[in-house]
Amino acid sequence: MSKVCVLQLPTLSMNESRIDYYMKIAKDNDAKIVLLGEYVLNSFFTELKKMPKPMIKEQSDHKKTLFANLAKKYDLTIIAPIVLLKNGGYAKSVAKFSPSSTKYFDQNILINYAHWDEESFFSNSKMAIKNGKKDEISFPIFVEDGIRYGILFGFEAHFDAAWAYFMKKKVDCVLLPCASTFDSNERWEELLKIRSWLNSVFIIRANRIGKAKFGKENCDFYGRSAVFSPLGEIINSLKDEEGVLFGEVSKKELNFAKNLWKFRDISAKKGLI
Repeated sequence: MSKVCVLQLPTLSMNESRIDYYMKIAKDNDAKIVLLGEYVLNSFFTELKKMPKPMIKEQSDHKKTLFANLAKKYDLTIIAPIVLLKNGGYAKSVAKFSPSSTKYFDQNILINYAHWDEESFFSNSKMAIKNGKKDEISFPIFVEDGIRYGILFGFEAHFDAAWAYFMKKKVDCVLLPCASTFDSNERWEELLKIRSWLNSVFIIRANRIGKAKFGKENCDFYGRSAVFSPLGEIINSLKDEEGVLFGEVSKKELNFAKNLWKFRDISAKKGLI
């Protein structure tokens, strides 16, 4: 059994007492992992586009130091998306802060819609091509309490390749930081119910709250962070306000789902993963 604490928050200020308070709650409730949504450590990307580079660097550097110290102080593994300055550009990454080290992993697949074009702002794809990794795709995986965790950005959850990768690597639980808006929650819930069921995995989604501007319009990030069971059911969720959510990842439940539906066994035997 492994316990994950989801923090449903807007973009954090430089004030440290608020996030320290939440980390203490996680520790007091025996969580080993804390998950935050996208654009909680940094401003939303439409706001980043208007910010001077030194200000973005200061924002990221402060959060890197703060969360590395919190992971050590409370003996936690903290998973949080962060914007990094690399090779003169910006990389959209996720940080894994642990008591002894910090690791960063760049997002593989970025949104490129006209109204939400992260791909043109961030340099992830360009840096991958420069490093000879254009055709490679990999996602972060780590082990805690005998549970194999994978990390996936919200947009990447739409692509079959990500789930095939996790099935091949025998992942038990996918941690999904999101920044979802535009009344899309019903669609997200149906998507993740299906993904958790067909892949026999727990999915723990952390969606941010707060507002951001798209052109002249404001949009609301609605939260609704949730825990999805390997049977495709929502077993715990939040509403649209700031809050804390706990999810327990059970090997017993995982094995029951795997043996009941046998999707993983069949996929392996047929060479599908």
